[in-house]
Amino acid sequence: MCDGAGNRIGNHWIGATFVLAVFVAPFGTAHGEPFPSENIRLIVNVAAGGVTDSVARLVGHGLNAKWGKPIIVENLVGGNSSIAAQAVIRAKPDGHTLFVTADAPFTSTPFIVKKLSFSLAQFTPIAVVCRPVPVFAVRASLGVKTFKEFIALAKARPGTLNYASQGVGTYGHLGMEDFKRRTGMDILHVPYRGGAPAIEGLVRGDVAALIINYANIEPFVQSGDVVLLAALGEQRSKMRPDLPIAIEEGIPFSVSTWFGIFGPAGMSSDLVTRIRNGVEEVLVSDKSAEFFKLNSCERVKATPQQFGEIITADYNHWHSVVETVGIQPE
Repeated sequence: MCDGAGNRIGNHWIGATFVLAVFVAPFGTAHGEPFPSENIRLIVNVAAGGVTDSVARLVGHGLNAKWGKPIIVENLVGGNSSIAAQAVIRAKPDGHTLFVTADAPFTSTPFIVKKLSFSLAQFTPIAVVCRPVPVFAVRASLGVKTFKEFIALAKARPGTLNYASQGVGTYGHLGMEDFKRRTGMDILHVPYRGGAPAIEGLVRGDVAALIINYANIEPFVQSGDVVLLAALGEQRSKMRPDLPIAIEEGIPFSVSTWFGIFGPAGMSSDLVTRIRNGVEEVLVSDKSAEFFKLNSCERVKATPQQFGEIITADYNHWHSVVETVGIQPE
């Protein structure tokens, strides 16, 4: 799950709405129907300026060059993603309205929000764009260098250490709660309104630890204010191959978070494949490589079916965490 973080995004097409237009002849689908035959809307569930928004603009810029139709990015914020989700659900399943989002609305929000007005069944998974690289960070003054040292300190001082998150229900919150249940630690949760203030709290010394995307915390690692104990993927990150992962420390623990593209339910398999292939072509460009490096994201090559399996696995995982920890939906 992702976003809500203070994000390093450079100058990647920032703005509430953007339109790119390069006109070339449209191509047909397997059934002879032209696609795209009109403007394409990329609906984003967060405000302009975050990584999710920049992912949409990265993809939109590339698809515009490939397909020659205006790509319009619309930021529809509010209602725990419901406003954006409903705009996609109501659209025709013809590929001209797509949803760009981080994983949370489909994997963790259903267990945090009591009355969510949408579900995965109302969407068609198309493509995973990329995965950020979550890391486990502690303030340098804590004096620990490894997971084992941190766990030992926390167990020696039960209930006295605390951790920051980007907010209730974010991957920084649920990920740390999962870590706690696997290690038997007793540390307190301090939710912030986004990643930037959470990082500020860590650097100031108000909190002891934080799970955050590597790109967001890197400047404070370089300054010596923060120490990274591990990357939290299932294998070592290409961005920081020197960082161990939790499993290497004897803890079967990882944090899955990603950005993906969805359409309304009922899209044809031919259309889904065409859009997914177009997105994949965009993601191999030099501009995409630059974006991934800047935001410490890694590509995920997955078919639509494999994407659905990723969603299901993450949904089940976060459901288990929420139930075990006893977080009550609001």
